[in-house]
Amino acid sequence: MLQPESATLLLIDWQTRLFDVMPTLFRNKIRSNAENLLWIAQMLEIPTVQSEQYPRGLGPSLSGLNTSDLVEKTSFSAMATPEFAAALQEIERKQIILTGMETHICVAQTCRDLLGAGYDVWVVADAVLSRRSLDWRLGIESMRLAGASITTTEALLFSLLRDANNPYFKEASRRIR
Repeated sequence: MLQPESATLLLIDWQTRLFDVMPTLFRNKIRSNAENLLWIAQMLEIPTVQSEQYPRGLGPSLSGLNTSDLVEKTSFSAMATPEFAAALQEIERKQIILTGMETHICVAQTCRDLLGAGYDVWVVADAVLSRRSLDWRLGIESMRLAGASITTTEALLFSLLRDANNPYFKEASRRIR
């Protein structure tokens, strides 16, 4: 079971120019879901680590989805960047909440490398994006087959909160409406 005291949130490549080419139909809802995950991480003191894929080309992180723990990378898997892997090692938590762009490339490769390094990974399916729906579906399926748990933002929020008496329950409920 996912435990706030054992978890780390990863924000993979939430960058302006990449976001602009995502399908307009649902990208804002998925961005909102990722922002809700960052909010709950901050409230529950869950550490976050963020990557930016080649920021000179893909731009900076989106406002509302940026943290001080930022690692620039050119490799598709964030784990292939030594600074990123070192940041996770320093945190010393083995449960990973994974969100980002693109599902079938950077998110999936990071997920596989995390699993290979012994992490338990929760991919938040409604907080990851790909330009094409087929790529998104196959990315999710490949991570599931590799051993990741696939969940939704709402399920993950309430799993972390555990109880309606949690002081953040009402705000979480309001945010997912």
